[in-house]
Amino acid sequence: MTTYLLHGGGTSKDLAGNDLFFSQFTKLVDKPEVKVLLCYWSRNQHEWQTLIERDQSRILKNSDKKVSFQVAENSKDLFEKPRDSDVLYVAGGDAELLEPYYSELSNLRSSLNGKIYAGSSMGAFLASNQYVLPFDSQDDESVHAGVGLLPIQVLCHWNVEKKKDFKLNLLSNSKPIITLNEGEFVEIYQ
Repeated sequence: MTTYLLHGGGTSKDLAGNDLFFSQFTKLVDKPEVKVLLCYWSRNQHEWQTLIERDQSRILKNSDKKVSFQVAENSKDLFEKPRDSDVLYVAGGDAELLEPYYSELSNLRSSLNGKIYAGSSMGAFLASNQYVLPFDSQDDESVHAGVGLLPIQVLCHWNVEKKKDFKLNLLSNSKPIITLNEGEFVEIYQ
């Protein structure tokens, strides 16, 4: 079974739910030492080091366990390093940077068995069957297909969404729709 932590975005903001989200990375692992694999493909590579330092700090601040980190530089890393990792964290960012990887990730579910998948915003979208992007600076008027790790549809940044009814109407009625506010997350076991 895999544990999925799907976060609504805004991990850089000072929101109470963010500390709880980052604490789950190690709390849910029944070991004194936890290995976390970080994936920042939805961000430009020149931003990665700053994000790595920020997220490592948040995870360590909210854990009493020994934690080690690796970074998935490419899809090969994403399939090889999870074997040795307890948690895969896919950070949020821009759809046009992450979506091109989806076709390479069709077998990701099997490498996550018994592990924790944590995805914020674009990371939550990746795990879903379908989603509609937030913010009108992106293609926010059409349905996007995720990798389908979970049989759900996701809408993130829901508390700041300006087109709620429109986006809900775009999605299919055949799969559950999960709306996530910034700083909010759900745990799904599958």
